[in-house]
Amino acid sequence: MTDQVLTVDITILGAGMAGASLVHLLAPARAAGLSVALVDRQPLSWNVDDAERPPSFDGRATALSWGTRQILEATSLWQNISDYACAIEHIQISDEGRFGQAQLHAGEQNTEALGYIIENSRLGQGLLAGLESADGLTVLSPCEVSQVQMNTDGALLQISDGRALQTRLLVMADGGRSPLMNQLGFQQEHKSYGTKALVTQVRCQQPHKHWAYERFSDDGPIAFLPLGTHDYAVVWTLQAEEIEETLSQDEATLIARLQDRIGYRVGKITAMGERLTYPLALIKASEQVRRSIVLLGNAAHSLHPVAGQGFNLTLRDAAVLAEHINCAALTGQNPGDLNVLEAYVKQQAKDQRNTIMASDALPRIFGSKLPGMAILRDAGLLGMAAAPVARRLFARHAMGLGHTAAKLG
Repeated sequence: MTDQVLTVDITILGAGMAGASLVHLLAPARAAGLSVALVDRQPLSWNVDDAERPPSFDGRATALSWGTRQILEATSLWQNISDYACAIEHIQISDEGRFGQAQLHAGEQNTEALGYIIENSRLGQGLLAGLESADGLTVLSPCEVSQVQMNTDGALLQISDGRALQTRLLVMADGGRSPLMNQLGFQQEHKSYGTKALVTQVRCQQPHKHWAYERFSDDGPIAFLPLGTHDYAVVWTLQAEEIEETLSQDEATLIARLQDRIGYRVGKITAMGERLTYPLALIKASEQVRRSIVLLGNAAHSLHPVAGQGFNLTLRDAAVLAEHINCAALTGQNPGDLNVLEAYVKQQAKDQRNTIMASDALPRIFGSKLPGMAILRDAGLLGMAAAPVARRLFARHAMGLGHTAAKLG
Protein backbone atom coordinates (compact mmCIF):
# COMPACT_ATOMS: atom_id res chain seq x y z
CA MET A 1 0.00 0.00 0.00
CA THR A 2 1.26 3.48 -0.85
CA ASP A 3 2.24 5.95 1.84
CA GLN A 4 0.45 8.76 -0.04
CA VAL A 5 -3.10 8.97 1.27
CA LEU A 6 -5.48 11.75 0.20
CA THR A 7 -8.21 12.56 2.71
CA VAL A 8 -11.61 14.05 1.82
CA ASP A 9 -15.07 14.20 3.36
CA ILE A 10 -17.07 12.90 0.36
CA THR A 11 -15.97 10.85 -2.64
CA ILE A 12 -18.25 10.50 -5.65
CA LEU A 13 -17.31 7.51 -7.75
CA GLY A 14 -18.49 8.12 -11.32
CA ALA A 15 -18.81 11.39 -13.25
CA GLY A 16 -21.83 10.34 -15.28
CA MET A 17 -25.24 11.99 -15.03
CA ALA A 18 -25.80 11.01 -11.39
CA GLY A 19 -22.34 11.81 -10.05
CA ALA A 20 -21.88 15.07 -11.96
CA SER A 21 -25.32 16.29 -10.89
CA LEU A 22 -24.58 15.54 -7.24
CA VAL A 23 -21.39 17.61 -7.30
CA HIS A 24 -23.41 20.69 -8.26
CA LEU A 25 -26.14 19.93 -5.72
CA LEU A 26 -23.50 19.73 -2.97
CA ALA A 27 -22.40 23.34 -3.52
CA PRO A 28 -23.72 24.38 -0.04
CA ALA A 29 -21.76 21.56 1.61
CA ARG A 30 -18.60 22.56 -0.25
CA ALA A 31 -19.17 26.19 0.72
CA ALA A 32 -19.52 25.06 4.35
CA GLY A 33 -16.09 23.47 4.19
CA LEU A 34 -16.66 19.84 3.21
CA SER A 35 -14.12 18.55 0.70
CA VAL A 36 -15.38 16.50 -2.24
CA ALA A 37 -13.49 14.23 -4.66
CA LEU A 38 -14.92 13.18 -8.04
CA VAL A 39 -13.33 10.03 -9.47
CA ASP A 40 -13.92 8.68 -12.98
CA ARG A 41 -12.04 6.41 -15.34
CA GLN A 42 -12.81 8.72 -18.28
CA PRO A 43 -11.50 12.27 -18.89
CA LEU A 44 -13.96 15.01 -17.96
CA SER A 45 -13.18 17.01 -21.10
CA TRP A 46 -14.25 15.74 -24.53
CA ASN A 47 -15.91 16.99 -27.69
CA VAL A 48 -19.52 16.26 -28.62
CA ASP A 49 -18.35 14.74 -31.92
CA ASP A 50 -15.73 12.48 -30.31
CA ALA A 51 -16.22 8.78 -31.01
CA GLU A 52 -14.72 7.98 -27.60
CA ARG A 53 -17.20 9.88 -25.43
CA PRO A 54 -17.84 8.46 -21.94
CA PRO A 55 -20.52 5.70 -22.04
CA SER A 56 -22.95 7.81 -19.97
CA PHE A 57 -22.94 10.46 -22.69
CA ASP A 58 -23.32 8.34 -25.83
CA GLY A 59 -25.58 8.87 -28.85
CA ARG A 60 -28.82 8.38 -26.96
CA ALA A 61 -31.16 11.14 -25.78
CA THR A 62 -32.66 11.73 -22.33
CA ALA A 63 -36.10 12.94 -21.28
CA LEU A 64 -36.05 15.76 -18.73
CA SER A 65 -39.28 16.38 -16.81
CA TRP A 66 -40.53 19.82 -15.86
CA GLY A 67 -39.56 19.02 -12.27
CA THR A 68 -36.03 18.19 -13.43
CA ARG A 69 -35.81 21.57 -15.12
CA GLN A 70 -36.69 23.21 -11.79
CA ILE A 71 -33.88 21.33 -10.03
CA LEU A 72 -31.41 22.25 -12.77
CA GLU A 73 -32.47 25.89 -12.59
CA ALA A 74 -31.88 25.91 -8.82
CA THR A 75 -28.28 24.83 -9.43
CA SER A 76 -27.79 27.18 -12.42
CA LEU A 77 -27.22 24.14 -14.66
CA TRP A 78 -30.24 24.81 -16.86
CA GLN A 79 -28.48 27.73 -18.55
CA ASN A 80 -25.73 25.30 -19.66
CA ILE A 81 -28.13 23.04 -21.57
CA SER A 82 -31.28 25.03 -22.34
CA ASP A 83 -30.15 25.89 -25.89
CA TYR A 84 -29.96 22.18 -26.71
CA ALA A 85 -33.12 20.99 -24.92
CA CYS A 86 -36.17 20.57 -27.15
CA ALA A 87 -39.49 21.27 -25.43
CA ILE A 88 -42.29 18.71 -25.39
CA GLU A 89 -45.51 20.72 -25.53
CA HIS A 90 -47.88 17.90 -26.49
CA ILE A 91 -47.89 14.12 -25.99
CA GLN A 92 -50.10 11.67 -27.86
CA ILE A 93 -50.50 8.23 -26.28
CA SER A 94 -52.08 5.56 -28.48
CA ASP A 95 -52.63 1.82 -28.71
CA GLU A 96 -51.76 0.38 -32.14
CA GLY A 97 -54.73 -1.05 -34.03
CA ARG A 98 -57.27 0.16 -31.47
CA PHE A 99 -59.33 3.28 -30.76
CA GLY A 100 -57.76 4.16 -27.41
CA GLN A 101 -55.92 7.47 -27.52
CA ALA A 102 -55.19 10.35 -25.17
CA GLN A 103 -53.37 13.65 -25.49
CA LEU A 104 -51.56 15.77 -22.91
CA HIS A 105 -50.86 19.48 -23.43
CA ALA A 106 -48.57 21.85 -21.58
CA GLY A 107 -51.24 24.53 -21.76
CA GLU A 108 -53.52 22.44 -19.55
CA GLN A 109 -50.77 22.39 -16.90
CA ASN A 110 -50.09 26.14 -17.17
CA THR A 111 -46.45 25.50 -18.09
CA GLU A 112 -44.50 26.18 -21.26
CA ALA A 113 -43.56 22.49 -21.62
CA LEU A 114 -44.39 19.06 -20.24
CA GLY A 115 -40.71 18.19 -20.43
CA TYR A 116 -37.69 18.29 -22.70
CA ILE A 117 -35.52 16.00 -24.81
CA ILE A 118 -31.77 16.49 -24.99
CA GLU A 119 -28.95 14.48 -26.53
CA ASN A 120 -26.84 12.79 -23.87
CA SER A 121 -23.64 14.36 -25.20
CA ARG A 122 -25.07 17.87 -24.77
CA LEU A 123 -26.45 17.03 -21.34
CA GLY A 124 -23.07 15.63 -20.32
CA GLN A 125 -21.17 18.72 -21.38
CA GLY A 126 -23.59 20.90 -19.44
CA LEU A 127 -23.29 18.80 -16.27
CA LEU A 128 -19.48 18.63 -16.43
CA ALA A 129 -18.93 22.30 -17.31
CA GLY A 130 -16.76 24.07 -14.75
CA LEU A 131 -16.23 21.09 -12.46
CA GLU A 132 -12.47 20.90 -12.88
CA SER A 133 -12.14 24.41 -11.40
CA ALA A 134 -14.95 24.19 -8.81
CA ASP A 135 -14.15 25.26 -5.26
CA GLY A 136 -13.87 22.47 -2.71
CA LEU A 137 -13.66 19.78 -5.41
CA THR A 138 -10.74 17.52 -6.31
CA VAL A 139 -11.11 15.81 -9.68
CA LEU A 140 -9.30 12.51 -10.17
CA SER A 141 -9.79 11.73 -13.85
CA PRO A 142 -8.93 9.62 -15.75
CA CYS A 143 -8.47 7.44 -12.71
CA GLU A 144 -9.69 4.00 -11.65
CA VAL A 145 -10.44 2.60 -8.21
CA SER A 146 -9.26 -0.99 -7.86
CA GLN A 147 -10.36 -1.75 -4.31
CA VAL A 148 -12.48 -0.37 -1.48
CA GLN A 149 -11.88 -1.21 2.17
CA MET A 150 -14.26 -0.07 4.89
CA ASN A 151 -12.70 1.18 8.13
CA THR A 152 -13.69 3.12 11.23
CA ASP A 153 -13.19 6.45 9.43
CA GLY A 154 -15.29 5.52 6.40
CA ALA A 155 -13.85 4.01 3.23
CA LEU A 156 -10.30 3.64 1.91
CA LEU A 157 -10.03 3.55 -1.88
CA GLN A 158 -7.00 2.16 -3.71
CA ILE A 159 -6.38 4.22 -6.85
CA SER A 160 -4.81 3.00 -10.08
CA ASP A 161 -1.95 5.54 -9.89
CA GLY A 162 -0.73 4.04 -6.62
CA ARG A 163 -2.31 6.53 -4.26
CA ALA A 164 -5.05 5.87 -1.72
CA LEU A 165 -8.09 7.98 -0.88
CA GLN A 166 -9.69 8.05 2.57
CA THR A 167 -13.25 9.36 2.64
CA ARG A 168 -15.96 9.72 5.26
CA LEU A 169 -18.70 9.11 2.69
CA LEU A 170 -18.47 7.13 -0.54
CA VAL A 171 -21.18 7.79 -3.13
CA MET A 172 -21.17 4.95 -5.64
CA ALA A 173 -22.54 6.42 -8.88
CA ASP A 174 -20.46 4.27 -11.22
CA GLY A 175 -23.33 2.32 -12.80
CA GLY A 176 -25.30 -0.85 -12.25
CA ARG A 177 -22.42 -3.12 -13.28
CA SER A 178 -19.90 -1.71 -10.83
CA PRO A 179 -17.36 -4.39 -9.83
CA LEU A 180 -16.85 -2.51 -6.57
CA MET A 181 -20.50 -3.09 -5.66
CA ASN A 182 -19.88 -6.82 -5.95
CA GLN A 183 -16.67 -6.49 -3.97
CA LEU A 184 -18.60 -4.84 -1.15
CA GLY A 185 -21.37 -7.46 -1.25
CA PHE A 186 -24.26 -5.34 -2.55
CA GLN A 187 -26.99 -7.48 -4.10
CA GLN A 188 -29.33 -6.57 -6.96
CA GLU A 189 -32.81 -7.74 -7.89
CA HIS A 190 -32.90 -8.25 -11.64
CA LYS A 191 -36.10 -8.58 -13.67
CA SER A 192 -35.59 -9.01 -17.42
CA TYR A 193 -38.38 -7.97 -19.78
CA GLY A 194 -37.04 -10.24 -22.53
CA THR A 195 -36.84 -7.22 -24.84
CA LYS A 196 -34.24 -4.80 -26.09
CA ALA A 197 -34.41 -1.12 -26.95
CA LEU A 198 -33.21 0.06 -30.32
CA VAL A 199 -32.45 3.76 -30.06
CA THR A 200 -31.81 6.03 -33.00
CA GLN A 201 -32.71 9.42 -34.46
CA VAL A 202 -34.81 10.05 -37.54
CA ARG A 203 -35.53 13.06 -39.69
CA CYS A 204 -39.00 13.76 -41.07
CA GLN A 205 -40.24 16.00 -43.85
CA GLN A 206 -42.59 17.98 -41.63
CA PRO A 207 -41.58 19.80 -38.43
CA HIS A 208 -42.58 18.07 -35.19
CA LYS A 209 -44.09 21.23 -33.65
CA HIS A 210 -43.03 19.92 -30.21
CA TRP A 211 -45.22 16.82 -30.28
CA ALA A 212 -44.07 13.55 -28.70
CA TYR A 213 -45.68 10.21 -29.55
CA GLU A 214 -45.89 7.13 -27.32
CA ARG A 215 -47.40 4.21 -29.20
CA PHE A 216 -48.07 0.84 -27.59
CA SER A 217 -48.58 -2.52 -29.25
CA ASP A 218 -48.44 -6.21 -28.41
CA ASP A 219 -44.80 -6.17 -29.51
CA GLY A 220 -43.89 -3.37 -27.10
CA PRO A 221 -43.90 0.43 -27.00
CA ILE A 222 -42.28 2.81 -29.43
CA ALA A 223 -41.59 6.46 -28.65
CA PHE A 224 -40.89 9.39 -30.99
CA LEU A 225 -39.46 12.30 -29.00
CA PRO A 226 -38.86 15.72 -30.60
CA LEU A 227 -35.35 17.05 -31.26
CA GLY A 228 -34.29 20.03 -33.36
CA THR A 229 -37.14 21.02 -35.68
CA HIS A 230 -37.59 17.99 -37.95
CA ASP A 231 -35.87 15.27 -35.92
CA TYR A 232 -37.05 12.72 -33.38
CA ALA A 233 -35.19 10.56 -30.89
CA VAL A 234 -36.70 7.09 -31.26
CA VAL A 235 -36.88 4.37 -28.61
CA TRP A 236 -38.13 1.18 -30.26
CA THR A 237 -38.82 -1.89 -28.11
CA LEU A 238 -38.13 -5.22 -29.83
CA GLN A 239 -38.13 -8.82 -28.71
CA ALA A 240 -34.61 -9.93 -27.84
CA GLU A 241 -34.58 -12.55 -30.60
CA GLU A 242 -35.47 -9.91 -33.24
CA ILE A 243 -32.69 -7.48 -32.53
CA GLU A 244 -29.84 -8.97 -34.61
CA GLU A 245 -32.03 -9.38 -37.69
CA THR A 246 -33.35 -5.84 -37.30
CA LEU A 247 -29.87 -4.35 -36.99
CA SER A 248 -28.77 -6.17 -40.14
CA GLN A 249 -31.48 -4.54 -42.25
CA ASP A 250 -30.64 -1.56 -44.45
CA GLU A 251 -31.80 1.96 -43.67
CA ALA A 252 -34.65 1.99 -46.19
CA THR A 253 -36.12 -1.23 -44.79
CA LEU A 254 -35.90 0.02 -41.21
CA ILE A 255 -37.45 3.36 -42.11
CA ALA A 256 -40.35 1.52 -43.78
CA ARG A 257 -40.84 -0.61 -40.64
CA LEU A 258 -40.79 2.45 -38.40
CA GLN A 259 -43.21 4.30 -40.67
CA ASP A 260 -45.58 1.34 -40.52
CA ARG A 261 -45.43 1.30 -36.71
CA ILE A 262 -45.90 5.03 -36.09
CA GLY A 263 -47.98 5.93 -39.14
CA TYR A 264 -47.83 9.34 -40.81
CA ARG A 265 -48.65 11.40 -37.73
CA VAL A 266 -44.94 12.37 -37.77
CA GLY A 267 -44.93 12.91 -41.52
CA LYS A 268 -42.69 10.98 -43.90
CA ILE A 269 -39.45 9.68 -42.37
CA THR A 270 -36.57 10.56 -44.68
CA ALA A 271 -33.37 9.54 -42.84
CA MET A 272 -32.12 7.52 -39.89
CA GLY A 273 -29.02 8.00 -37.75
CA GLU A 274 -26.75 5.72 -35.73
CA ARG A 275 -28.45 2.72 -34.08
CA LEU A 276 -27.69 1.54 -30.55
CA THR A 277 -29.27 -1.27 -28.57
CA TYR A 278 -29.40 -2.32 -24.94
CA PRO A 279 -31.38 -4.95 -22.98
CA LEU A 280 -34.41 -3.81 -20.99
CA ALA A 281 -34.69 -4.82 -17.36
CA LEU A 282 -35.78 -3.55 -13.98
CA ILE A 283 -32.79 -3.59 -11.65
CA LYS A 284 -32.95 -2.59 -7.99
CA ALA A 285 -30.29 -2.75 -5.30
CA SER A 286 -31.51 -4.69 -2.26
CA GLU A 287 -30.02 -1.93 -0.07
CA GLN A 288 -29.03 1.60 -0.99
CA VAL A 289 -27.14 2.77 2.08
CA ARG A 290 -24.74 1.51 4.70
CA ARG A 291 -22.59 3.46 7.09
CA SER A 292 -20.35 5.68 4.93
CA ILE A 293 -21.78 4.34 1.61
CA VAL A 294 -24.72 5.32 -0.58
CA LEU A 295 -25.68 4.01 -4.03
CA LEU A 296 -26.93 6.52 -6.59
CA GLY A 297 -28.21 6.36 -10.16
CA ASN A 298 -28.14 3.03 -11.99
CA ALA A 299 -26.25 1.54 -9.06
CA ALA A 300 -29.45 2.01 -7.01
CA HIS A 301 -32.09 1.37 -9.71
CA SER A 302 -32.42 1.06 -13.47
CA LEU A 303 -35.89 1.41 -15.05
CA HIS A 304 -37.69 0.52 -18.26
CA PRO A 305 -37.44 3.62 -20.51
CA VAL A 306 -41.14 3.54 -21.47
CA ALA A 307 -42.08 6.44 -19.18
CA GLY A 308 -38.79 8.33 -19.53
CA GLN A 309 -38.31 8.54 -15.76
CA GLY A 310 -34.82 7.06 -15.27
CA PHE A 311 -32.69 10.20 -15.03
CA ASN A 312 -35.54 12.22 -13.54
CA LEU A 313 -35.83 9.85 -10.57
CA THR A 314 -32.04 9.78 -10.22
CA LEU A 315 -31.89 13.58 -10.12
CA ARG A 316 -34.64 13.71 -7.49
CA ASP A 317 -32.67 11.13 -5.48
CA ALA A 318 -29.53 13.22 -5.81
CA ALA A 319 -31.36 16.39 -4.76
CA VAL A 320 -32.79 14.79 -1.60
CA LEU A 321 -29.44 13.17 -0.76
CA ALA A 322 -27.76 16.56 -1.20
CA GLU A 323 -30.37 18.15 1.06
CA HIS A 324 -29.40 15.81 3.91
CA ILE A 325 -25.64 16.09 3.30
CA ASN A 326 -25.81 19.89 3.06
CA CYS A 327 -27.72 19.98 6.33
CA ALA A 328 -25.13 17.70 7.95
CA ALA A 329 -22.36 20.00 6.75
CA LEU A 330 -24.02 23.06 8.27
CA THR A 331 -24.57 21.31 11.62
CA GLY A 332 -21.12 19.70 11.84
CA GLN A 333 -22.42 16.15 11.45
CA ASN A 334 -20.46 13.42 9.67
CA PRO A 335 -22.00 13.08 6.16
CA GLY A 336 -21.35 9.35 6.31
CA ASP A 337 -23.32 8.77 9.51
CA LEU A 338 -25.92 6.07 9.00
CA ASN A 339 -28.74 8.22 10.39
CA VAL A 340 -28.03 10.90 7.74
CA LEU A 341 -28.17 8.33 4.93
CA GLU A 342 -31.19 6.48 6.31
CA ALA A 343 -33.09 9.78 6.53
CA TYR A 344 -32.43 10.24 2.81
CA VAL A 345 -33.72 6.74 1.98
CA LYS A 346 -36.82 7.25 4.12
CA GLN A 347 -37.65 10.56 2.44
CA GLN A 348 -37.22 9.15 -1.09
CA ALA A 349 -38.87 5.76 -0.49
CA LYS A 350 -42.35 6.75 -1.69
CA ASP A 351 -41.12 8.54 -4.80
CA GLN A 352 -38.88 5.62 -5.73
CA ARG A 353 -41.59 3.05 -5.09
CA ASN A 354 -44.27 4.86 -7.10
CA THR A 355 -41.98 5.67 -10.03
CA ILE A 356 -40.56 2.15 -10.22
CA MET A 357 -44.03 0.58 -10.01
CA ALA A 358 -45.38 2.80 -12.80
CA SER A 359 -42.38 2.18 -15.06
CA ASP A 360 -42.72 -1.55 -14.48
CA ALA A 361 -46.51 -1.72 -14.93
CA LEU A 362 -46.82 0.20 -18.21
CA PRO A 363 -44.92 -2.25 -20.44
CA ARG A 364 -46.75 -5.21 -18.87
CA ILE A 365 -50.19 -3.64 -19.23
CA PHE A 366 -49.68 -2.38 -22.77
CA GLY A 367 -47.68 -5.43 -23.86
CA SER A 368 -50.35 -7.92 -22.82
CA LYS A 369 -51.98 -9.86 -25.64
CA LEU A 370 -55.03 -10.82 -23.57
CA PRO A 371 -58.23 -9.53 -25.27
CA GLY A 372 -59.68 -8.33 -21.98
CA MET A 373 -56.56 -6.30 -21.23
CA ALA A 374 -56.77 -4.60 -24.63
CA ILE A 375 -60.34 -3.51 -23.85
CA LEU A 376 -59.22 -2.13 -20.48
CA ARG A 377 -56.36 -0.24 -22.15
CA ASP A 378 -58.79 1.37 -24.58
CA ALA A 379 -61.16 2.27 -21.77
CA GLY A 380 -58.33 3.79 -19.74
CA LEU A 381 -57.01 5.91 -22.60
CA LEU A 382 -60.47 7.06 -23.67
CA GLY A 383 -61.38 7.81 -20.06
CA MET A 384 -58.24 9.92 -19.63
CA ALA A 385 -58.98 11.72 -22.90
CA ALA A 386 -62.45 12.65 -21.58
CA ALA A 387 -61.47 13.54 -17.99
CA PRO A 388 -59.37 16.69 -17.41
CA VAL A 389 -58.66 15.71 -13.78
CA ALA A 390 -57.28 12.31 -14.83
CA ARG A 391 -55.13 13.94 -17.51
CA ARG A 392 -53.80 16.45 -15.00
CA LEU A 393 -52.87 13.77 -12.47
CA PHE A 394 -51.19 11.64 -15.15
CA ALA A 395 -49.35 14.67 -16.52
CA ARG A 396 -48.14 15.75 -13.08
CA HIS A 397 -46.59 12.32 -12.55
CA ALA A 398 -44.92 12.46 -15.99
CA MET A 399 -43.69 15.99 -15.20
CA GLY A 400 -42.07 14.86 -11.95
CA LEU A 401 -44.31 17.02 -9.77
CA GLY A 402 -46.13 14.43 -7.67
CA HIS A 403 -43.78 14.61 -4.69
CA THR A 404 -42.25 16.98 -2.16
CA ALA A 405 -39.37 18.87 -3.72
CA ALA A 406 -35.95 18.78 -2.07
CA LYS A 407 -34.70 21.89 -0.26
CA LEU A 408 -31.65 22.97 -2.20
CA GLY A 409 -30.83 26.27 -0.53
